[in-house]
Amino acid sequence: MNGDGEAAYARMAELAIGARVALALRIAAERRLADLVADRAKSAEELAEETGLSAEPLRRLLRGLTGFGVFEESAEGTFSQTAMSACMREGAYPSVREMILVLNDDAVLKGWQQLAAVLESGAPAFAAANGVTFFQHISSDHNRSTLMGKFMMGIYGPEGAKIAAHFPFHRFASLLDVGGGQGHVLAEIMQRHPSMRGALFDLPQTAEIARAYLAGNDLADCKVVAGDFFTSVPPGFDAYFIKSVLHDWDDEASVRILSRCHDAMPAHARVLVVDILVEPGKTSGHPHRLIDLEMMVSFGGRERTRQDFEKLFTNAGLKLEQITPVKNSFLTVLEASRLS
Repeated sequence: MNGDGEAAYARMAELAIGARVALALRIAAERRLADLVADRAKSAEELAEETGLSAEPLRRLLRGLTGFGVFEESAEGTFSQTAMSACMREGAYPSVREMILVLNDDAVLKGWQQLAAVLESGAPAFAAANGVTFFQHISSDHNRSTLMGKFMMGIYGPEGAKIAAHFPFHRFASLLDVGGGQGHVLAEIMQRHPSMRGALFDLPQTAEIARAYLAGNDLADCKVVAGDFFTSVPPGFDAYFIKSVLHDWDDEASVRILSRCHDAMPAHARVLVVDILVEPGKTSGHPHRLIDLEMMVSFGGRERTRQDFEKLFTNAGLKLEQITPVKNSFLTVLEASRLS
């Protein structure tokens, strides 16, 4: 086996063991190991005392993760932080801690164990495996809801700042963030465009969190409306902003969401869909390139091509006007107007 072959074999072996690495990271995130070594290197014995784990198994876990650059082991046997584990610390920005915990949640993994069935049927597996949808699972527990909010902020918070900085929102006098979650992206936009009237629309439980978040960021004037975007959307805004929402849903559901926006928007208004734009033959640039498979397995959603979006817009009575890649981001803004 030549050098290239050996490197390819080693890389494939790493991929094959990837599920074990993810579960080891889950323990590291749950026990906040990155936080415990943030200030100084510690022995496995010290960390065992702080976490309630056994020293020798913990040493072996930490040592295993050093092979992937997550921690560093000294000649004396102590473990210290690396740039990678710094991203797992509580409150890191951007943070991967919540991502690790959400993606390796037992219920999510239970769905992924049905991947073959998903590929055969085309139907998502989360609800079939767990008896409830992903969103029902998250919303049924306050801790899970909070974790999911932090997860979304960790992934999309930095991208929200880029969208706010590089997309010309000054064109609009008012904007409604449809399915805006806890409000961190709207906050970024409003802080850069304070003269615009901003509002957020989401389910009642999420809307309550968004009110508190926006008020805490000196944006109490931003109206928060609770409701269901499959039923209706508040009317009268210049821009209907839909970020990282449609990829959660199949085409039929996505058309329903867009149709409700069509019904609510004035003739001059625009729909701004922000999602990953798939370009065949080109990687997405997303740091987590399996996100499309996560949508397929857990939600029944998907990442889409330009042609996919054009079809959605047309079926909702909309017309794609322009596409604006967000600078230094994996996201794209697709702008649509009313056909009628």
